[in-house]
Amino acid sequence: MKDHRLREKIKKVLENRKDIEERIYDKHGNCEYGLDLLVIKKDIFGKLRAYGIQIKTGDIKCSGDPNNRIKEIIGQAAIALGKEIEADGKTYRLEGIYIITDGEFLGNAKEYLDMASKALRGLYYLDRQALEEFFVKYGKEEDEIEP
Repeated sequence: MKDHRLREKIKKVLENRKDIEERIYDKHGNCEYGLDLLVIKKDIFGKLRAYGIQIKTGDIKCSGDPNNRIKEIIGQAAIALGKEIEADGKTYRLEGIYIITDGEFLGNAKEYLDMASKALRGLYYLDRQALEEFFVKYGKEEDEIEP
């Protein structure tokens, strides 16, 4: 699935699930600071919090030392987590970032992301299986990810 189609599909499902005060922003493009989507969501106390989403297509592989793709993902996450983000006239710091791929995390890619998540607050990732479960649970079953 192409990056923009996957981004639109995830955005649509998130928009259908949000409360009236919550927001979903498409940040892909120039000056995105490592984000494809920005989600402003209520926490359990009703306070609005910001979360970033990076969307990747294909497998995220790593064997041995981290490759450029792993370094890019970690670098984008670090930049996004360090940036104050303006939305609806308010300033937010990200509570976390979701790394989502329609492929798999292969080799020791998860190991490097896990190590980075210890240094970066709130780094989460979803692979093809978790993404399909998300779409089945919150979207329409006929919209499953194309192989």
